[in-house]
Amino acid sequence: MRMLTLELYKERRTGAVLVLPAAGILGAGYAFANFAVRKDALLSLPLEPMDILLTQLYGVIVILNLFALVAAACILYHLEFKGNAVKKLYLLPVQVSHMYLCKFFLLAAGLFLSVALQSLALAGIGSRALPHGAFQPGILLRFALYSYLTSLPVLSVMLLLASRSTSMWVPLGIGVAGFLSAMAVATADVPVLLLHPFVLILKPAVAMSAQPNGLVAALALLETLLFLSAGVWIANHLRYE
Repeated sequence: MRMLTLELYKERRTGAVLVLPAAGILGAGYAFANFAVRKDALLSLPLEPMDILLTQLYGVIVILNLFALVAAACILYHLEFKGNAVKKLYLLPVQVSHMYLCKFFLLAAGLFLSVALQSLALAGIGSRALPHGAFQPGILLRFALYSYLTSLPVLSVMLLLASRSTSMWVPLGIGVAGFLSAMAVATADVPVLLLHPFVLILKPAVAMSAQPNGLVAALALLETLLFLSAGVWIANHLRYE
């Protein structure tokens, strides 16, 4: 807990802790504006009202979340590499792996807040604009948890990449390349592509149904644990030179 408080104190000076909540606010505003402009066109689609509400508005929202994750992860570790600060941690009675875990939890909390803000906006739209009786809070809650879970692999892999590069532009470039490559193949029904963490985060947006995909959710959890474990192991065994 003490390490987490210290990390929060450090990161608030970088602005990194504000990136994900800002994405949540922008995503919520986009959802309101998009539905207000396209309401009639959206409700005329041959889909269930809840599928329209969640899948058709989530496309831009997920892109905002994705780039917020990439930027926040890069900023968090950029601070540690300035002035070789991360090397000096080895002289202190702290474990670098604990610092890594604290950064992960801060990003995960920021992502949760972002998804919560966006889901509240979707709930407001659904309760007011969908046909009477069509809004189902349970479906919205499951979709919110599903979209949060499918975002965690990108969070964990970007934090891992940022932790091993002294230049912020390397993981940032990899993040952009990951997004572009995932956009090209996200709609393909090829199971092996689900190993791509950036494909997983886009799956709720490209689906035509708001029902969670069990395979996607399971792989998202597995990849998150794999990348997080790899990051912790590397932080414990590979010192910064």
